[in-house]
Amino acid sequence: MKRPTTLAAVVTAVFLLAACGTGGTARQQPDEQEDVSTEITSDPVTLTVSYASDPPITPLVDGFTQAHPNVTIELVQTPFADYQTSLKLSLASDDAPDIVQYSPGPMRSIVPAGLVEPLDTYAEAYGWRDRLPSSVLDILASNEEATQYGTGNLYAMPGAIQLVGVFYNKSVTAAAGVTDEPATLAEFEDDLAAVGASGVTPLSLPALGIGGFQLWSSLANVLADLETFNAWVYGEPGATLADDDGFVEAAEKVKAWADAGYFADGAAAVADADAIAEFTAGETAYFVTGNWNAKAFADALGDDAGFFLLPGPDAGQPAVAMGSAFPYSISAASEHKDVAAAFLDYISSAEAAPGVAESGFVPVTAAPDAATGLGGTVQAAYEEVTAAGGVAPFANWATSSMIDSLTAGMQGVIGGTVAPADFVASLQDDWERNHS
Repeated sequence: MKRPTTLAAVVTAVFLLAACGTGGTARQQPDEQEDVSTEITSDPVTLTVSYASDPPITPLVDGFTQAHPNVTIELVQTPFADYQTSLKLSLASDDAPDIVQYSPGPMRSIVPAGLVEPLDTYAEAYGWRDRLPSSVLDILASNEEATQYGTGNLYAMPGAIQLVGVFYNKSVTAAAGVTDEPATLAEFEDDLAAVGASGVTPLSLPALGIGGFQLWSSLANVLADLETFNAWVYGEPGATLADDDGFVEAAEKVKAWADAGYFADGAAAVADADAIAEFTAGETAYFVTGNWNAKAFADALGDDAGFFLLPGPDAGQPAVAMGSAFPYSISAASEHKDVAAAFLDYISSAEAAPGVAESGFVPVTAAPDAATGLGGTVQAAYEEVTAAGGVAPFANWATSSMIDSLTAGMQGVIGGTVAPADFVASLQDDWERNHS
């Protein structure tokens, strides 16, 4: 893999890590970590950071390299789906990056192979556990077999907070006679129907990738028991989606919306970039997605861009939504672990918060007062969810293969070839294959 050679921070917009060589062998995780230092070298150092999503990487890199001008950070960006499948190959290669965006699904096989560094010694040296709540860090820790989260070693640090909810175009909804945000799921369905009756496709749905199952997950969050879902994603022994009918009900809801024409025909073939383009062009009214798209929406729509949490069946019920840290890990092969750890320390600091907020994400530390507009709305929603204890993990984290089961299964539900109950059963089958 040929690395970029620009002096400060280089972004390669699309770089398929799957093309990397598979040389090298799995590195055994040490019984005890080496001595670490929070004082980094003044010699020139180059770090390579591999990641799947653009914001908020660039402002974080700019802030760190301004404070440490001897450090050059080269960014290698890969589309999300390719990143999920190529991450282990990249870390096992002879040219492994120093820092990688952490994704709990692939980590199910990467952690046992010893390809990422346990960060507990750095966490103690920098005081990370005092700085950040357990609700943020738990999903970033696992046992050495990576069969269960929330226990064992810490393997990543967050640079921002992700949150999934309903973005909407205020001009489009107003033209359909929808002037208020819905208080219940039934009201939201009424609004979808009103937009459809106005001649506009109600909902963007990029089900070619993660969009389909994120819609299902969002519905499951408000229709099913959160503790059951969390236990299932975290890998707790005996966890099963069969314990709550809400998971099937959520899939039935997606199928009903497909039958009602609430998203375009052929949604299973719509990519995320295409869905963003149609939404920002005013061709759809709503988009259930994460705040990684917030900056694009705000830039395109300005004050017309709105956001609310997907409501549940009952008005006033505690807020629940998918949300998580936007984390990074250190490669076990990195020759500059102390410098990499200093970068991880910076991205979770108050100094980094303004750049994070500017990118549409929620800072992991005290947010700046400048978080206004759409970013401020998302931030307030996240605070509501955390206050209610309603932060849910992402379903694809449950196993290393779950993203494939979710994507293909939801495409089948939307297309009418997979029954909702069979879809949920297939997810449980995947879980049991990986947790037996």
